[in-house]
Amino acid sequence: MTLPEIAKILTDAGIGDGRFEAGLLISHFTGVSRASMLADPMRDYDAPGLADAVKKRARRYPLQYILGTWDFMGLTFTVNENCLIPRPDTECVTEAAISALSDGGRVLDLCTGSGCIIASVLHYTKNTTGCAVELYPGTADLARKNISDLGLSDRCTVITGDAAADLFPETEKFRVIVSNPPYIAKDEMETLEPELDYEPRAALTDEGNGLSLIGSIIRIYKHHLTEDGVLILEHGWKQSDAVGEIARQNGMTAQIIRDFGGNIRGCILKAQRSPADSGTTLN
Repeated sequence: MTLPEIAKILTDAGIGDGRFEAGLLISHFTGVSRASMLADPMRDYDAPGLADAVKKRARRYPLQYILGTWDFMGLTFTVNENCLIPRPDTECVTEAAISALSDGGRVLDLCTGSGCIIASVLHYTKNTTGCAVELYPGTADLARKNISDLGLSDRCTVITGDAAADLFPETEKFRVIVSNPPYIAKDEMETLEPELDYEPRAALTDEGNGLSLIGSIIRIYKHHLTEDGVLILEHGWKQSDAVGEIARQNGMTAQIIRDFGGNIRGCILKAQRSPADSGTTLN
């Protein structure tokens, strides 16, 4: 198959940037550089696994799982069906955590998945250590692998547990607690791109309104913040008011985080110090 032939198969399957993805698949299975592909676009590729990978991708199986790795925050992570695929929109949440740890401290990542958030935070900060929590053992093992591959095992512990429960002694505190929990409402799941059918459903939705675990995290883990600590959550753009109300009910202020497209992507919560405290929007 040639580059244009693969690109057409993917485009006809409804994949928006079929030519770009065709190039990634060819490069992955043949080792041929993109420059070489463009110099000889009609070259026929017959590498083992390539044809099957193209068919799989045309069925909307995620490209990232086919490749086995994906980049996030300039770092490369191993990914598979045990974890959500790291997405650029989550980088703004990660950057907020990095900013809050500019002078060091402890970080806790709840629902860590691939470990991409906490690994990135630790990689780009100094004098920081962390702990990651993941419900599923296989996913926790994947997070450990990624953390180890980045040389961060001595700074981060991964534990298997339910973020809806208090997993730490009362005295254990963190400067930053961050989470990308399952926040998609059940009735929205059917409207999403077909690739999400292959990602772990329990990491996407709480099978309700998408707010149950967010509420539990706020109620439980506000007690594990240092005096100047912040709780950073990713959530849906339509959930901002609801999350803000949960924060207020728990004596916290909510500051909106916007992604690179200007959409609401999450919030930064902190303990309310005075009536004058109020949330503002991050540009």
